[in-house]
Amino acid sequence: MANGTREIVLLPGLDGTGELFDRLAARLEPELDVKIVRYPQDPSLGYAGYAEIVRNEIGNRSVYLLGESFSGPVAVRVAAQLGQQVQGIILAATFLKNPWPGALLRRAALVNPRSTPAKIRDAILMGDYGDPELVSKIGEIVQTLSRRVRAARVRAVADVDVRDDFARLACRILVLHGRGDWLVRKSPIQLAVSEKGMARMVVLPGAHMLLQTRSAEAAAEIIHFTKSTAEAHYEA
Repeated sequence: MANGTREIVLLPGLDGTGELFDRLAARLEPELDVKIVRYPQDPSLGYAGYAEIVRNEIGNRSVYLLGESFSGPVAVRVAAQLGQQVQGIILAATFLKNPWPGALLRRAALVNPRSTPAKIRDAILMGDYGDPELVSKIGEIVQTLSRRVRAARVRAVADVDVRDDFARLACRILVLHGRGDWLVRKSPIQLAVSEKGMARMVVLPGAHMLLQTRSAEAAAEIIHFTKSTAEAHYEA
């Protein structure tokens, strides 16, 4: 448990397991109470269903909320719904609207991820920042994630658009993005941040899996963000 009282809720990427947060959580826990949400392998769930799971996990607590990749829209939607309960939101390697044409994503939903060569997959996700331990963990997750669930989540991404929810957010916002992330381009969310008050974007060297490959830098930014936000709330 952390020494302080600030709690952060971490929402996972497309895999939904939360297993890829271990490095980040270890760096956050000296300063923050960390709660990792793990999604069920249920292909009937869409973004509304994932948002309901997160709201139930939070209950009546005041928290910071982090949404990684697939879960960025979940975090935005939940923050908009819960209002002042969410003290701040962190969006990592993510998007507000589908990052690729919907038709392309729906075709991608039909692809068997186990048939993608591991070297290509790892280059897309980690670039030059991967390591054997992380490569092995990704391989295990790919083997165990239900194809139907993955397909349903990719189709959900094709239709998502939470730009209006983002515009209504009253809490402070931190956006983290990898300079070399070509899976989710940074320019759309960069534009949204530039048009939004109380929002800051930090671009770090890295590819899509920024929280795993640059966990020290990401954790430092998150801790600073939560501290400064808490101090601002106290002074107000």
